[in-house]
Amino acid sequence: MSHYITIPIDANGVIDPDEQIDDIIPKAMSAAFGTQDVFLYSHGWWTSADAALKEYNVATTDFIFSIKGNAAKLTKPPQNPFLIGIHWPSMLDDDPNALLDKAEVLSFYTMEKRADDIGEEGVYAILRLLILATPANRPIRFNLFGHSFGCKVVCSALEKLAENGIALPSNVAINVILLQAAFTTDALDPGNEYGQVLSTLGSNLRLLISHSDKDDAVGKAFPLAHSINFFSKGAKTGLGATGPTAATKAAFPSSQSVSVAWGSSFVGAVAPTSGKSTLVIADLTPIHSDPKNTFNGGASGHHSDIFLPEIYDLMSWFLFA
Repeated sequence: MSHYITIPIDANGVIDPDEQIDDIIPKAMSAAFGTQDVFLYSHGWWTSADAALKEYNVATTDFIFSIKGNAAKLTKPPQNPFLIGIHWPSMLDDDPNALLDKAEVLSFYTMEKRADDIGEEGVYAILRLLILATPANRPIRFNLFGHSFGCKVVCSALEKLAENGIALPSNVAINVILLQAAFTTDALDPGNEYGQVLSTLGSNLRLLISHSDKDDAVGKAFPLAHSINFFSKGAKTGLGATGPTAATKAAFPSSQSVSVAWGSSFVGAVAPTSGKSTLVIADLTPIHSDPKNTFNGGASGHHSDIFLPEIYDLMSWFLFA
């Protein structure tokens, strides 16, 4: 039996006490639920509460559909999943029709910083509760997903764990999927924004990073925004456009690159990734470029073109094959 909750976090990263997550999480991790797979996911910038709920409904349904369809070919299928959807205020006004939201494009730097605040405070607190509630008598996988600025939410929470020396229990494995990450190409390298994540968690971390030449939000707008920001540090390019640096790759004992094209299948067709510590780099350019792909993301290009069967299959393979 699976269990699903959504957790709203305010602009300062604070979770409303009325959400009672300090009671919900221990119960969901108890023997009564038998949870072995925790899924936690965060949306990105410019996403209202209604839009986040719709995206999570679509993504979780289609992802589970993919998993069920591949069940006979999965060697490590999810067990009694506990799903946690994060919603954070990534718009000036949560009403997409509000006059204030006409100026949303000007909120880039505010939301970029807010995404880190959400991770460092709210999602970090959730991870601490999960770690404290982890039973010692069964294996647990933490599966963390982020899209766009949601990747900052996930990585800033992991960085806070690393900075505070919070060790994962020996029976916990951690899988992280960064879909079209809207942070600098070198942010995971030592000394940079999330520079302690790989060095601290790397021996028990499996990481999937997607990138695409057709992601105009990260490939074009992101570098422009950082070029005109006097205070920005590190690379001016975005991870979701370029893929990881050589230093990020070198942090893993094993890595591989895959290409996602229209009709691609990974489960049962591509050998499973090896080891507890591995990096997979997924190029989405082929599927984003295919003439059969009619996605229209406007000025963002294919930045949000992630709700595709081939990508769900890729994630099923990465996590459970």
